[in-house]
Amino acid sequence: MRHRFLTLVLLTFAWLNPCFAADAPPAAPAKTGAQIAVLLPLKSASFGHAADAVRKGFMAAMSIAPAQLPVKVYATDEASDDILSVYLTAVQEGAKVVVGPLTRNAVSALAASKIVSVPTIALNAPEENAALPPMLYLFGLSIEAEARQIARIALTEGKHSAFIVSSGTPLAIRAQQAFANEWKKLDGEVAGQFTLPKDPDDLLALRDASIKSSADIIFLATDVEKARLVRPYLNPGATTYATSQVFAGKGSQIHNVDLNGVRFVDMPWLLEPDHTAVMVYPKAESNGGVDVERLYALGIDAFRLANSLARGEVHNGFTLDGVTGKINLNGQLFERELTSAQFQEGEAVLMNKPRP
Repeated sequence: MRHRFLTLVLLTFAWLNPCFAADAPPAAPAKTGAQIAVLLPLKSASFGHAADAVRKGFMAAMSIAPAQLPVKVYATDEASDDILSVYLTAVQEGAKVVVGPLTRNAVSALAASKIVSVPTIALNAPEENAALPPMLYLFGLSIEAEARQIARIALTEGKHSAFIVSSGTPLAIRAQQAFANEWKKLDGEVAGQFTLPKDPDDLLALRDASIKSSADIIFLATDVEKARLVRPYLNPGATTYATSQVFAGKGSQIHNVDLNGVRFVDMPWLLEPDHTAVMVYPKAESNGGVDVERLYALGIDAFRLANSLARGEVHNGFTLDGVTGKINLNGQLFERELTSAQFQEGEAVLMNKPRP
């Protein structure tokens, strides 16, 4: 009886005096059980919309094939400190697989942090030449990977000399450099490079430069608007190639006429509605355009890869016929092989599939 009385007195004292309880050591975070944790910058004003598209794709995939483990979404902002803190929390709460973060800066911070302790699928690439901790896998919509694939496609088609046109934006420069490096690696010749001027009246110089280069291909490191603008000024005797940045979707046939003949690559989700994997999943509800569709598709394949990791199926040489492309694990990189297409009469026509 005396013991119970003293216990009651101490508990009452602690309740009436918060300072007394504060002196006690903090309790260790309780694990919520094994789970797949999804870290996305849903709180970010800059990246929240993109993050939500990925989240919706992830959940859409989970509605078709149940997850191997329970899934918990952790909303972060875009600050590296917050993302690293949330990563640690997710692991403490039982995460066996982590998906995310999404932004390039966040992936760079995570790669350098030395806190990666469970298999983690980063949805972007860190800064170039960054070292990767052993359990960090990379999977994303890499413009560099697209540019390198274009270089390989052009080479297999017997092309030898390239003229590169860039809009000069950071993204365009990354595509330009990746293409040039891969092209030279494959013994191709870079016959010239041209950065678009701010004044459209100066585009006549582009026509002269592209013709004088005598290149048999032109690589466009531009977005769709710039591609439409410069198309009339390119050497008509050279085959023009570009990344997915020139494709604004199948609902843009009128504008795509300006790009007739241009070769490009993009994901099956946008180019192959009758693809086996594409047909399985519900379409995105948002009308945010092709960029949102690509992020939604990224979420679908991110779920499929995370599920495979949770089942212990992922090893070097692992392959997946994904909605974002044919995915192959090379070391710690999930590489995507995209679908090749060409604009014909304003429509995107698959190069390996005859037009009806």
